[in-house]
Amino acid sequence: MPKFHRWLQKIAVPIVSAVYHLYYRLHVTGHENIPEGGCVVCPNHTSYADPPLAAVSLTWRTNIALMAKKELFEKGGFFAHLIGWLGAFPVSRGDADITAIKTALQAVKDGRKLIIFPQGTRDAAEGETKEGAAMLAARTRAPILPVYITENKKRFGRVDVIIGKPFYPEKGSKDYAAIAEDILRRIYALNGETRA
Repeated sequence: MPKFHRWLQKIAVPIVSAVYHLYYRLHVTGHENIPEGGCVVCPNHTSYADPPLAAVSLTWRTNIALMAKKELFEKGGFFAHLIGWLGAFPVSRGDADITAIKTALQAVKDGRKLIIFPQGTRDAAEGETKEGAAMLAARTRAPILPVYITENKKRFGRVDVIIGKPFYPEKGSKDYAAIAEDILRRIYALNGETRA
């Protein structure tokens, strides 16, 4: 897997942010809710644009790690190396990917903001969640940061990214399905704050 370069992430995030502000008229609120240290960042996921939107919304000052589907890395080439250099790492969806879990846990313990999509894929059915984000948060005892991203994005239309308040799952809870449902509920509750 390509080695992560924090210096490259610091350069790339402002550039991508500038492009997205022009392309989507990006509007981000809730920066004050980003906690110190490691946390699990949980945005909704409906388009290819969501991973970079989530990353740039956290700003270049934030050390980011991103769990991405392994298919993005399998073909190799420049793109696979680029996303690895920028902080993404592969996960095999639908499997117990021990390597990805260990990488994710270490990222949070190292104080990084781990972006993981609770729905698992942009094609998930409404209300469908995966338990990965809940499990990682529970095992690291790190705060969970819910993030809502506008779903029906249009070129040159406004896209809101709302960063909610961090919360902790109930101490000692291993009911990952219930935690995952709570995460999704908190994400979509932020939708009412758009254009506020």
